[in-house]
Amino acid sequence: MTIFWRVVGVALFLWAAWDIYFGYTLLYDVVYRDQEPMLYWVAVSGWIILGISCFFSSE
Repeated sequence: MTIFWRVVGVALFLWAAWDIYFGYTLLYDVVYRDQEPMLYWVAVSGWIILGISCFFSSE
């Protein structure tokens, strides 16, 4: 089952990279880096933290 969580972690990192590259993220609505930078970075940081936590989950 750990391989599943690693795949999820990689997917979350790719999601965060996509968000950083294009400048918007999906939360409850589309959040643009230009318009709401604090909410944007909190959301992207959340995806990154969740991605990291997937590599440290135990069975």
